[in-house]
Amino acid sequence: MRHRVAFYPCCGPDIERPLDLLRLYADEVIFCDINKTLRPRWQRCLNALRPPGPRPTFLIGDVRQVISQITWINVLFYRRDSDGEGGSGMVVLGDSFLPQLLQRFASEGGLIITDGPNSRGSNFKQMIRPNGMSKHGWSFRRSSEQPYLETDGVYLVTVSPTEAVGG
Repeated sequence: MRHRVAFYPCCGPDIERPLDLLRLYADEVIFCDINKTLRPRWQRCLNALRPPGPRPTFLIGDVRQVISQITWINVLFYRRDSDGEGGSGMVVLGDSFLPQLLQRFASEGGLIITDGPNSRGSNFKQMIRPNGMSKHGWSFRRSSEQPYLETDGVYLVTVSPTEAVGG
């Protein structure tokens, strides 16, 4: 089975619960944040971790540059971000950054697990509506199973390549 990678941009100190939530979906979780002061906290988290579970990898840097270092993504995990004080201001699910993420998605697709933060525009709302959304060569559909909606407020959205049309 292929190594499954989850990516959590603009994560801040949110480490333990995402590792638990992503246990079923990823073998590795790449956490990314621009804030260099998080490094000691992340190190303490690494020291306290007990297997089994996905292996955390921590990258300090602007997600717009860090994304090029990631070979593939099976799961995008993104929650609790904002454009206010302490938030990244990144519109990860917006049309300016989403195509860069999708270039890294595994060819068969994957999942987005999110609460839709920084949702300017309507991509997140469209992704979770009954008929989903098709954009940038990919289809986004709210999963029929939503195991974390009540407990963590995050939706599971399936991501799959849009079928080619034509003859």
